[in-house]
Amino acid sequence: MKPGSSDEPQPPNEDELLNNILPSYHMFQSTVSKNLTPTNENYSIDPPTYEMTPITSETPSLLTFSGMQSPVDDMSTHDYFSHNDNDSITFNQESEDMWKNSILANADKLPNLTHKKNPKSESLNINILVTEKVCQSGHKPIFMDPSNKEFKQGDYIHGYVTIQNTSNEPIPFDMVYVVFEGTFISLDVGSNIVKQDQPSVRFKYLTMLDLFASWSYANIDRLITDSGDPHDWCPGETDPYDNTLLSIDVKRLFQPNVTYKRFFTFRIPEKLLDTTCDQFNLPLHTELPPTLGIDRKNFPPSLLLANQHLMIKDLSFSDSYSSYSIDARVIGKASDYQFPVEKDQYIVAKEVTCPIRVIPTPNLELEYNMQQMLRDSNIFYRAFVDSVTSKIEYGNDLMNSRPGPISTISSNSSSTRLALSPMVSHDTAKLRQLYNEADNTIKNRLRRNQKSADENMYQCLIPHKKKSITGSSKYLGVVSLSTPKDYYRIKYTPPTRFGKPPPLEESEIVVPIELNYFSENPSSSKTFPDIKSIDVELVSLSIRSKKHPIPIEFTTDMLFSEKELDTKKSKPANFDSLVVSQFANYLSEFHKIIKVVGNEALRLETKLYQDVKCLATLKTKYINLPISDLTFETNSQDGIGSTSNIKNIPWVEDRANKEQLFTKKFSIRMNLNNCSSKSNDHPCKGLEKITLVPNFQSCYSSKLYYIKVIVRLNNGDSLIVNAPLSIYR
Repeated sequence: MKPGSSDEPQPPNEDELLNNILPSYHMFQSTVSKNLTPTNENYSIDPPTYEMTPITSETPSLLTFSGMQSPVDDMSTHDYFSHNDNDSITFNQESEDMWKNSILANADKLPNLTHKKNPKSESLNINILVTEKVCQSGHKPIFMDPSNKEFKQGDYIHGYVTIQNTSNEPIPFDMVYVVFEGTFISLDVGSNIVKQDQPSVRFKYLTMLDLFASWSYANIDRLITDSGDPHDWCPGETDPYDNTLLSIDVKRLFQPNVTYKRFFTFRIPEKLLDTTCDQFNLPLHTELPPTLGIDRKNFPPSLLLANQHLMIKDLSFSDSYSSYSIDARVIGKASDYQFPVEKDQYIVAKEVTCPIRVIPTPNLELEYNMQQMLRDSNIFYRAFVDSVTSKIEYGNDLMNSRPGPISTISSNSSSTRLALSPMVSHDTAKLRQLYNEADNTIKNRLRRNQKSADENMYQCLIPHKKKSITGSSKYLGVVSLSTPKDYYRIKYTPPTRFGKPPPLEESEIVVPIELNYFSENPSSSKTFPDIKSIDVELVSLSIRSKKHPIPIEFTTDMLFSEKELDTKKSKPANFDSLVVSQFANYLSEFHKIIKVVGNEALRLETKLYQDVKCLATLKTKYINLPISDLTFETNSQDGIGSTSNIKNIPWVEDRANKEQLFTKKFSIRMNLNNCSSKSNDHPCKGLEKITLVPNFQSCYSSKLYYIKVIVRLNNGDSLIVNAPLSIYR
């Protein structure tokens, strides 16, 4: 038989080789739910008898947690507690409390001796090695460098952890955890001092514990090829490849000058558990976020300075990041490590981290139902805003109903507002009339030619004026810029060291544009708006919460306006003005009402107040990336024509509105790989150097993109329309 032929037996893949287990009650108690309070366990006695647990094909070999979920929500609870169906709510609450009070959920809060001068901690040498295939005893591993790979959902991460006691004395421990975690960190920079150990937000959205690699009394077959005895601890079992010890001391001691090995395998989940967003149950918040920002824990400033060529410019906040990693932790009692504390507690004796870069692929179900999801998100948002405004109206009624000076002040302020409201000038009334007439005419054209309602267009209108020598202005008409409400998509381009970029056509989009000029006086000589230039920018918007989880899903309606009027007089609307400023006003109203009537009368729920405060204090970061080498395309009887100069496209009279409506209709063809940063310090160009990670939304951070088209006129005015953009892997 020829090597590589179809009849040649092939080694089993990961799914066929790895065993599936459901942990026993004692295994669960001694690993996952081990309480924060140290116990007086006597490790010198023999371990308890372990019974074989049933194997089920529906139970994953990795125990997976996310957020504050009970570790047993997705498993048969019969193996842990016996309870009646009527007690399910109580059980879930008890399980959640158990998880919240476990070492596994609070490892980041324990004192950590890894970087402290502690003799026993310094004597523990831990290494994490990642391999290409499943690790097996007696087989030579094929190592890989995980820092040069981008993982996605469904990918396996194989490897092993070695723990060596380099001292001449046994070192005790209570637990060994090998976990795969995803965490969002926002550092406290209010005092301009970055405190890595005390971040303002630490949100662990993914926790996966490898039960085989972590310490427990159990001896379970990790591979289907294993045939161990569950009642046998297998002391002294070694890997013949490198003579490392595969089983850790049953009495929880790292013996002197001994190297222990623990194999691990993780599989990146398709999505997070629903309880990740347990407060709001928002679907987008349970999707895997990509690795974003600089992991300050694993890459201190000194290391970054020495490896600037490896830094990824992903346009994120400098003081927050979302990261994944494999962590190996040795947990012990403070008293065993002579660490001074008032009362004995658990500490992290040693911790080693292996960063893993994750760039997820899109959820096809969400992509398919995107329009319905956007409608649902908008309905939910309007209902949320209604609940806030209703509470404010209720508070204002309470303020107005109070007797005495308060009521007088309220009425006076109301009358003052009416008295001070600006009178509508003749020019303003004329401009408004002109807007309405032009808008109706342009709407009719869009319906007729675009074969769609005007609600499916993004539009910007500004007046076209003629200035006289005296400085006065005369309105000649209205200029409109519009584009269809399309959702543009380009393929993710990885940084150079992670792989080849996609074909150029994968980052190219075509944006249809229509310019309309409505002339106020059809009989007068036409003075068309003179277009100076058309610029296009790719806008990256980063959003993060200061403290509380974000209560809504962001939609395109929150990023920019559907219709803009006279952008010269007012700054075009963006996320800050549409959402953040709005809720800042709501928060201010809450404070005023509470100050006057008190919260006992207002009865403002803590959750509603926190949700409003979260949105009012969101931090945003906009980065505009100009796109060069634009091409303008037009359709004519002679076929498709293209030009790089917009002035080559003439104004065409609309037949239905002769001598009053004129149009420039074209498309802008652009390749987003031609984007560049405006930074003077480190300018760069191209998506291989400027990394646009896929869009995502989570409970504490989000990344969104859109295309900004700017039409600049010779008189200094500008028209702006935006269109949403999605990056997918």
